[in-house]
Amino acid sequence: MGHTGKMGLALSRALAKDYSIAGKNSRDFDAGDFAQVRGIIEQDKWDIVVNAVALLGIDQCEQQPQKALLLNTLYPRFLAELSKEKDFLLVHFSTDAVFNDSKGDFYLEGDTPCPLNIYGLTKYGGDCFIQAICRRYYIFRIPLLFGETTKSNQFVEKMLNKVRQGAGLIRVSSDIVTSPTYSLDVAWEIKRIIDRELPWGLYHLANAGKASLYELMVEIISGLGLEVKVEKASYRDFDYIGIKNTFTPLASEKINALRPWEEAVKDYCAKIRFGL
Repeated sequence: MGHTGKMGLALSRALAKDYSIAGKNSRDFDAGDFAQVRGIIEQDKWDIVVNAVALLGIDQCEQQPQKALLLNTLYPRFLAELSKEKDFLLVHFSTDAVFNDSKGDFYLEGDTPCPLNIYGLTKYGGDCFIQAICRRYYIFRIPLLFGETTKSNQFVEKMLNKVRQGAGLIRVSSDIVTSPTYSLDVAWEIKRIIDRELPWGLYHLANAGKASLYELMVEIISGLGLEVKVEKASYRDFDYIGIKNTFTPLASEKINALRPWEEAVKDYCAKIRFGL
């Protein structure tokens, strides 16, 4: 569910050869209509249900807290209840935004979440319900993603849209640090975890290393061979509503890290170069 987003598209590509996939998106169903969701799941006997539905973005969730609670917390709770009832494996995506900035190092699965904003709080709520209710589940906590998408409302896509529109300079925050991660790398790792039936539970999935948003865009602009200047800025230079998560790189104490994020950016750039 949510198969046309960044993770949905990547998972469809990774799983298509070995799994029969029936993707649903916002044009097919209303995630807030739980009766409709039950009807979709009861049409067939599902072995795995992947939830890639969420209200993303710190500011958007601050502006629409009720919708954030519905999609990020209550909807995952309902899927968890259905998973227990129907005995399907639930795959759910969480976020590095469940953490604050206090650790000063990579966050691991065992670190205690402490959300700073409504987005992080509602996503953590969904995590808690799934862990409390489900028998069989994977929660994959992921950081900022780059990768193929049909949408243009996320960070990398917004920056590249400015370039498409003729911008010769883009200003990017150098004081927000994350683990930039390629959606396709995440998807292939999820397939490996499912295929090998690793223990149920929570996993951090991220390309190795950390970088500021500025460093990420420098790498992408260079990889695409674009003559665009990337200038350092502070997130405080831009309008925002919710409290920002400024230092939330992820690492795992359960599985090996994915390849370095810089290597993943090269592959990503090679795939999208001709679309600009």
